Amino acid sequence: MRSFSFSVKTQDVRAACRVGASVGLPLLAMYATNHLHFAVYAAFGALTSLYGHSETVRRRVETQAVAGAALLATLAAAVLYSAAQGPEWLLSLMLAAVVVGAGTLGTVMAWVPRGEIFFILVLLVIAGIPLTPDDILPTIAAGAGGAGFSILLTMLEPNGAVGPRSLVHGVRTRTQSGSASLDWARHAIVITIAALAVTGAWVLALVLDIGHPFWAPIAVAALLPALTPTDALRRAVHLLGGTLGGVCIAAVVFAPQPGPLALVVIIALCQAVAELFMARNYALALLFITPLAIGMSNLGRNLPWSPLLIERFVEAGIGAAIALLAIMIGSAILATVAAPRVDREA
Repeated sequence: MRSFSFSVKTQDVRAACRVGASVGLPLLAMYATNHLHFAVYAAFGALTSLYGHSETVRRRVETQAVAGAALLATLAAAVLYSAAQGPEWLLSLMLAAVVVGAGTLGTVMAWVPRGEIFFILVLLVIAGIPLTPDDILPTIAAGAGGAGFSILLTMLEPNGAVGPRSLVHGVRTRTQSGSASLDWARHAIVITIAALAVTGAWVLALVLDIGHPFWAPIAVAALLPALTPTDALRRAVHLLGGTLGGVCIAAVVFAPQPGPLALVVIIALCQAVAELFMARNYALALLFITPLAIGMSNLGRNLPWSPLLIERFVEAGIGAAIALLAIMIGSAILATVAAPRVDREA
């Protein structure tokens, strides 16, 4: 893991406030207008604000534009699946496609946070919410509003104004550069293992019928960024600690059964604090990303917290076991592939 400093700079606090406002203000607007049933979609769109930490403002706008569009596309696919009452086998294919698509896009764009955790969260949570065809446009509009507001707040920062042509040029340049420098053979191995592990965790959670089976694949996605470094297992243990620690924090935070307004405040605070740790230490960020995800999954649904937390903890263990197995297998495969290259170079 990279070294961590507890010093917090003024720009870090400003960024955390921006991220907290990007989700908090739209949710407060939903609450004030008695549309809290659409809040989860706006909140998922507002996850856009977490991308691009430590980048220059103009580069962050590029990152958030692409990440926001990808999150919105994932949200729209989940909404359409739910409204059409699609079969589970189709959702498993969609899940694998999201892992491959989001993982490849994030690698090419080199954005932080790494991994597909938020895309999986959006797909599986929304796919599990019963919707009708009349809900399609309002829910997608709420998600677009959350993503658009996040990008707008970034563009309002000094030097953040980016014209459409400049934005398209910057994104094209980054994707071309990222694609040219990417080791596609290695990436194919990594992303295939990720897709198999995430989908396998979801299927296993369905078979075990624990309830809310999306937590197991989300736990896998939280740990798999540890696959590529040489110290993969050590990083995985750190990320596992962050995930399980986040579940414990969530248990304390949600024990008082917070009402809708309190839940909105908790989500905004978790998103803001996660921003402070995101680029410094992802394991520590997971302490706040985990209750953030749990809180978002229950926005406007009023499900009892205790079963939700117990299921989250149990499925985190299942996901962790699958992720650690995938990391060991993946690391062995990558080492085997890398060995002939080293010999040829020698």
